Amino acid sequence: MAPEGPLATAPAAVEVGPIAGGEHRAAARILGDAFLNDPVWTAIGPRNRTHRRFANRFSFAGILAGSRRNGGRITVARDGDGPVGVSVAFEPGRWPIPEGSIVYELGWLLVAGPLPAARGLRNDRAMRAEHVDHPHMYLWFIAVDPASHGQGVGRALLADLHATADELAVPTFLETGTRSNLAFYERQGYATVGEIEMPTGQRMWKMERPAS
Repeated sequence: MAPEGPLATAPAAVEVGPIAGGEHRAAARILGDAFLNDPVWTAIGPRNRTHRRFANRFSFAGILAGSRRNGGRITVARDGDGPVGVSVAFEPGRWPIPEGSIVYELGWLLVAGPLPAARGLRNDRAMRAEHVDHPHMYLWFIAVDPASHGQGVGRALLADLHATADELAVPTFLETGTRSNLAFYERQGYATVGEIEMPTGQRMWKMERPAS
């Protein structure tokens, strides 16, 4: 996950709601750029930063397509100029999506190359093996446009997701590979419930927020 760090209250100009048909390219860009320096995504590659930025956007375009096809809850935060944040989540019973959904990421395979694709698949399988097995809301990805950091966009997306989880009376579960994110999520009601040692050598923390 790639939150935006300490946040103030969300600005009134930000609107949170389901992604619209013409917003997928902007959402893929926001996600791809937000995870550019993420430890796990950096280890997956490509190694060159410019190449990785380009490949990340293709990867997230595929992730968004696969999520949409498999019942994912894709939400964006908008200001007057369009999307400034995005989250990808799954309600109870919707996760995991089939491994065959990788077909939606073939664009990334062609752009990033076979070695990053192989590393990404190994990491994905490791995360699936460590996933919790009780009913829950799964927050797969959340990201904020760098130009909108510090404006409460990430917290607004989380508040919208938590409201749905509370209505369903289920906890919200996520993983993060960035240690500095732990304090941010703890302030939003999450606690660390475990760790995952990734095949690429990084550590990911499993976190869960109980339903209110």
